[in-house]
Amino acid sequence: MAENESHSKPRSDKAESAEILTHVTPTYWLCRESSRLAYTLFFRPKISGREHLPAEGPVVLVSNHQSFLDIPLISFAATRHVSFVARQSLAKSALLRRIMKGCGAVLVQPESADRGALRDMNAHLAAGDCLGLFPEGTRSQDGSVGEFRAGALMVAKRNRAPLVPIAIRGGLQAWPRKSSFPKPARLWLRFGAPIDSSVPDALEKARDAVVEMVGDGRFPSS
Repeated sequence: MAENESHSKPRSDKAESAEILTHVTPTYWLCRESSRLAYTLFFRPKISGREHLPAEGPVVLVSNHQSFLDIPLISFAATRHVSFVARQSLAKSALLRRIMKGCGAVLVQPESADRGALRDMNAHLAAGDCLGLFPEGTRSQDGSVGEFRAGALMVAKRNRAPLVPIAIRGGLQAWPRKSSFPKPARLWLRFGAPIDSSVPDALEKARDAVVEMVGDGRFPSS
């Protein structure tokens, strides 16, 4: 659906739920496996903690955000389908918009109360899918972890989904914000233990876990 059509008329919750993708589609599989091959050749990623990701049921992944390499990295690091929540601006091109739609991504208008995106996020979790969010809202300038926005916790609590913290290191060296293209560098990703989203300080616990795992943001020397 083109961007200018997304607000043409309100859709019922039933219609929206029917449109969401909660499984590995051919488009998702192709993007994930091609990313796995390319990353293995150029970034030699080190991935750990997969045992912390529940095999089924609603889950909200909350990750730090270092570069444009993060979404593909999480997609093949995870052992199940992940519906990524991304800025609407990432789908400016028709090709990228079609790919993201074919993968089941949720596109959000930043700095606005995007009720349609919120309904889609809830629908994914209600169907037992896994959501991938970057609660900082933007890529890090220096590798440090910014404050987490409350949206991730809100949808997790509503659907009784645990928060699974994810830490990414090395992305800042591979593709810093001021660079137009990535360069070969080591990438590191770790899944942390799930956090009950119903506890009062769940979001703080998730951020603390990410901060501890991220460290200085660089690929670990040991």
